[in-house]
Amino acid sequence: MKFWVLLILGALAPYLFESTLPSGAVFLGLLSIALCGLSLRPSLRIYCLFPLGFLSVTLALNQRLSERLPLAEDRSARQLSGVIGGLPEVTADGLRFLFLPDAGAAGTPKRIQVHWYKKRHVSKGSETDPPRVHAGEHWQLQLVLRAARGRVNFQGVDAERWYFTDGIDALAHVDEGENVRLSGPAWSDLHHWRERVLDKLAGTAGEKPAFRVLAAAAIADERGLLKRDREILSATGTGHLLAISGLNIGLAAVMGYYLSRLGLLLLWQGLQQRLAVAMPWVIAWLAAFVYSALAGFGVATQRALIMLTVAGVAILCRRNIHPLQAWLIAMSLVLVADPFAPLRAGFWLSFIAVGVLIMLFTPRFGHARAWRQMLIAQLGISLVMAPFGMLWFQQVSLPGLMANLLAIPVFSLLIVPLILASLVLIWLPGPLASWTLSLAAYAAHWLMLILERLAALQPPAFGSTAAPGILTVVLAMLGAAILMLPRGVPSRVAGLLLMLPVLFQAGVPRGETETRIDFLDVGQGLSVLLTTPDHLMVYDTGPGNGLQGEAGLDMVGGTIQPMIRATGRKPDLVIVSHGDLDHAGGLTGLMSEFPGAEYLANLREDRPDIDPCRVPRHWNWDGLQFSVLHPSPGLPYRGNDSSCVVSVIGPGISLLLTGDISQVVEQRLVQEGLGPHAIMTVPHHGSSTSSSQLLIDAVSPAWSIISAGSGNRFGFPRADVLERYANARIPTLNSAECGGIRMITDQTGAFRILSARVLRNAIWRWPAAPDCP
Repeated sequence: MKFWVLLILGALAPYLFESTLPSGAVFLGLLSIALCGLSLRPSLRIYCLFPLGFLSVTLALNQRLSERLPLAEDRSARQLSGVIGGLPEVTADGLRFLFLPDAGAAGTPKRIQVHWYKKRHVSKGSETDPPRVHAGEHWQLQLVLRAARGRVNFQGVDAERWYFTDGIDALAHVDEGENVRLSGPAWSDLHHWRERVLDKLAGTAGEKPAFRVLAAAAIADERGLLKRDREILSATGTGHLLAISGLNIGLAAVMGYYLSRLGLLLLWQGLQQRLAVAMPWVIAWLAAFVYSALAGFGVATQRALIMLTVAGVAILCRRNIHPLQAWLIAMSLVLVADPFAPLRAGFWLSFIAVGVLIMLFTPRFGHARAWRQMLIAQLGISLVMAPFGMLWFQQVSLPGLMANLLAIPVFSLLIVPLILASLVLIWLPGPLASWTLSLAAYAAHWLMLILERLAALQPPAFGSTAAPGILTVVLAMLGAAILMLPRGVPSRVAGLLLMLPVLFQAGVPRGETETRIDFLDVGQGLSVLLTTPDHLMVYDTGPGNGLQGEAGLDMVGGTIQPMIRATGRKPDLVIVSHGDLDHAGGLTGLMSEFPGAEYLANLREDRPDIDPCRVPRHWNWDGLQFSVLHPSPGLPYRGNDSSCVVSVIGPGISLLLTGDISQVVEQRLVQEGLGPHAIMTVPHHGSSTSSSQLLIDAVSPAWSIISAGSGNRFGFPRADVLERYANARIPTLNSAECGGIRMITDQTGAFRILSARVLRNAIWRWPAAPDCP
């Protein structure tokens, strides 16, 4: 086992470096150690595996970093030809798909995530959908490239890690120009066949209830899943059922094994004994391989296939391998096949779950009943995984044990076998495929209804937890493992003591008299959280679909809500400065998540459930005086100039939130006596229509904050605006360069300033600007 342990440790070691990979000197040193070790006596050569694993993964990380589109080429236009990779996704504003350019000039990104937006006709007030594209087609596209740079906040989704892990070298949108389809998909293109299978399934049972669930379980196509589906699966801890991984691949192998055994029994009874033993295992592996191909060889599928391969080879070679050794071999091969696997939650979920099962059942002897084994297995996995879920997803599924005890048998014994049978039957004439798919669809429909009832049992406190520290999580998982040891092990209850710290995790530590201001990185938009010792205010809700459509097409779930969770409280007040979608985009989502909060908003049309944010309005929280300075009650709605301007003044803090006001409103505020504030949001993201010298002189802020998207198409902040602040010697921080910006102050007026891009520095992270704190 030492061989595999050293290889695994070497492959994981580069991820301990928070930001900068080892220097060339360290590389040469490790390489020298490895070469010297190879020349030493055989008993010491095995220790060369650690530096060799370390070097190979580090080289892979450096290679991927070098392939990314550099920031200097942001918003560069190129005409590229290539293949549509994966299944294109229809979005509310167009199409999104993976584009794989043909091999060409040096510096051409290898994998580009492309968005083809609808064409807007301003004069006609209409839109034209982009042309249909299909997996595997060869296209020539005029693209505007952007660096694969994402929003970075102190909590929430880390898009940059996802881009890096999946090898997305650049982002792009299709520009006006010569965009033509060069040829259809190649016969051997995998994703073309996946799309054909999906069309066959849809043509047979596309109108059946829960067909979207069948598509996800059949070919890993989750594009049709509703936001509510994902919420149910998350709340019940059953999302793994739709991720084609160990359970699904194992079922495909089992079906292939027993069908081949049946075929041998009926057709080839005189087959040589050794071949008769080996053939069912080979057929089982082939069935799992074909199912993995239909799933697009996703990362979870690759892991499951590798683990199945290790088990199959051991059985065919008649080797008595300990389950722990097989587990280590599988992990090593996964790291060799995908050096970036440790950056994915699925890697840890898969191997920790299998490790728990090995721990539970390997030392136990005797034969327990099937229901008891399933109960023990699910209880053990739920307990050990709960702290990991708090760390990675900031939630724990309380009804997960009950939901999985119901859902796993239904999925494994009914739905998945019917889907696997349908994947064969859809190519044959007759109604059999329709019957099997209909039965699977109705079973999935009723299962989702039951899971929805179970999801309602999830307490809000468990669905929204603060992220604990890594050490706390490790101790809690160790404590859960100790609790699940066999009954003969003494003092198992001590495991509870190790689990207690994770239950008392709070949000970001804050003094009793501190006020924290978080300027979130929401791209081209604005959202600010102001947290006092006893209250929380949200000012603006970032970009999204606003008051139209389904909640969820916004920054709430991935950015704003995780930041709210970290405070340990719910919003008392949500203010939307005005109705533009870069400020009001998350209003629907926040109202859905926090219906008990008070809402103030200046919108084109008043709403009975939302009060207007107008003068005069004052309130006091924890010694801080909040005042609305603009607009006046009699003014009609005028878009940006109707932005709700809020002043916050108190011991140690003075903040001015300006929305998107123009210089006309700025002049009026100054005439009405607007005075100095230590912190000010730069109006309208740094547009030339705002930030007049009159406003800068009157407010004279110690810090000015710009909320803008990286490489945004408006060119915000404008150079002339930055020059005005620089001439006034006012430091300016931009969320596009620093990520989320946090200012913490107490009654003495002392400031602590942090930026998320600096604090959450990582190997895959684009660096922060030099002036970011």
